[in-house]
Amino acid sequence: MIMVQAAGISDIGKVRKANEDCFLLNEPIGLYVVADGMGGHRGGGVASRLAVETIDGYMAAPSQVFTTDDVTNVVDRQSVAARHLRESIFLANQKIYKQSLLDKACRGMGTTVSVLYLAGDSIITANVGDSPIYLLRNREIETLYTPHTLLHERKKIPRSMEGRFSESKLAHILTRAVGIRSDVGVDLLETPCFTGDIVVLCSDGLSGKISREEIRDLVYQNDSQSACRKLADLANQRGGEDNITVIVVRVTSANEKPANRLFGRIAGIPSWIASLFGAKKGS
Repeated sequence: MIMVQAAGISDIGKVRKANEDCFLLNEPIGLYVVADGMGGHRGGGVASRLAVETIDGYMAAPSQVFTTDDVTNVVDRQSVAARHLRESIFLANQKIYKQSLLDKACRGMGTTVSVLYLAGDSIITANVGDSPIYLLRNREIETLYTPHTLLHERKKIPRSMEGRFSESKLAHILTRAVGIRSDVGVDLLETPCFTGDIVVLCSDGLSGKISREEIRDLVYQNDSQSACRKLADLANQRGGEDNITVIVVRVTSANEKPANRLFGRIAGIPSWIASLFGAKKGS
């Protein structure tokens, strides 16, 4: 059984008039979610809240059966827990998309979703959009998500747009979000969990202001609650133009501590990470 010390915080920042981020800590079932909403007159906040509530409700009692190609193509290579997590995001996508069609004030709304699910002896993460998920292990920090941005997916940039935008601009143009279409692709990773692992989930209001190395150092130097507060304060000190949300989940009891190698076998890892670590990829 995995035991953790977890904390989370969401801050409106210094510029925005409303906080469209939403987060969840459901420690009894090992579920942690960050959602960064966008679009519509008031749609961003609605979308992020709907996503968090739907994922939480489904994972507490998974039941719905999906038959989309996205599920059937990967079902044989995923654990049941990972499959349920994917289904919960599909369901959230359906609810947000339908609500956007019914309410003009929410037309065009969507949200990023980044999720950590601790099941059995595994860390399972899933994401849509660009809200980062970091794994801290053996004093190192690496990513456990795929950024769905034009910067990361350069092949999707139309030729007419090439050279027109800076890398910083491309990094904020999403290629995927929950709720903006009737279907959605979800990237999912699964890796063994070890005592001493720390997982950080955040919105880009934080990751856009603080480097990965700074996040690593602040998290290792503080308990989970203090780390969240200090990270949010630092992002505000550096401008606070966006909403700021962060969750820190510190594993206090799990498998034996791993060797110095950062990752064990990771199922579902994107090829761009797998190529770095020689990990096995699952689709």
